[in-house]
Amino acid sequence: PTSLSNPPVANNFQELLKMYSLPKYTEFDPTILMFLMFPIFFGFILGDVFYGIISLIFFTVIKRKNKEIKEFLSILQLSAVSSIFFGIIYGEFMGFETHGAFYGFFERSHHPETLLVFAIMFGIIHINLGLLIGFINEFKNLKKAICDKLSWMILQLGVLFIYLGSSNVSTISTVVGILLFILALVLIYMGHGFIGIMEVPSFFTNILSYARLMAVGLSSIAIAVLINDYSLLFFSNGILSSIAGILLFTLGHLFNIVLGNFEGFIHTLRLH
Repeated sequence: PTSLSNPPVANNFQELLKMYSLPKYTEFDPTILMFLMFPIFFGFILGDVFYGIISLIFFTVIKRKNKEIKEFLSILQLSAVSSIFFGIIYGEFMGFETHGAFYGFFERSHHPETLLVFAIMFGIIHINLGLLIGFINEFKNLKKAICDKLSWMILQLGVLFIYLGSSNVSTISTVVGILLFILALVLIYMGHGFIGIMEVPSFFTNILSYARLMAVGLSSIAIAVLINDYSLLFFSNGILSSIAGILLFTLGHLFNIVLGNFEGFIHTLRLH
């Protein structure tokens, strides 16, 4: 049996861990890492000050009436706070972008390439944290730890050196990269046979799958901007049209808040 022991603020994330698997008695408990990374991913996606405030109020009210799922709602509360934080960084409020001395440092809608780089960097860090934990868990069987976990880290180093060599036209870097890449393939084959070699492409696509942090977030902005633009068109065409514009603005943003929270939670959970 496994008894998890974490700081009170991170305890709620044990519920997410149980959805997948509990660590063995001798293994590292990743709850604290989920506590740190989950809200960051969520806020990176749903980074809007207004959406975060409305979500936080809603989850707080629901939590008071539904004690049986308070752990789950506490996770959503923390995620909503992260959305507010990232909304300040992005300078986003209901799809409108505002920038000043203390907010709006990065316009993500205007710099999708940079946002993509950050998302992929999150993926590299996240996956290698998992590999490092796995290496620690398997350390008593050193060969298994090296072939199952360290080999994939060496593989990434090999690709990095090959890339640096091709960028800087450095023969030494390229050679080192190729040697590391071959070493990694040998270790993977020793641990998993030919099936392991076949998994190499999917390993890199797993890293690229973190691009959804960028893509889902930008889709939320696009919906918010469309709602704002069409609402303004309604407002300029008389009283009845303005009423329709108010309805579109209100219901549209409510829909986007619900969709943003759902997608933010599902995709963040999927990546974990």
